[in-house]
Amino acid sequence: MLSIAVLGSRDPHDISYVKCSALLDTGATCSGIGPKPIKELQLRSHQKKQLSVATEMRLVDYYLFRLGFLPNEDSDAFTLPFVFAETDGFSWREQKDFDVILGMDVISQCDLRIGRNGEWQLSFG
Repeated sequence: MLSIAVLGSRDPHDISYVKCSALLDTGATCSGIGPKPIKELQLRSHQKKQLSVATEMRLVDYYLFRLGFLPNEDSDAFTLPFVFAETDGFSWREQKDFDVILGMDVISQCDLRIGRNGEWQLSFG
């Protein structure tokens, strides 16, 4: 899991956010957002689209939001979060162990390294 900031405002100067847990999913072509950040940021669905999952097609709500990687909490240096451009992501209704699915729409903008020992590193910028 990865800690990530979810920003709801479309104003690029507004960096208020909700801290969420994200699941890296290299099999997902797009990212998704769960009920916790949708509720806390009072996001509104802008449309319904077909979403292809492993066994079926589903009609789901899509939301516009921004994602930001939070600075390293162990560091004493002050840094601002790295914020991606607006994401158009799918949603799900039931609460899971994570709040965001990071799909390849975001991961492809980063460098992802996965070791044989299970350790991984996601870097950007």
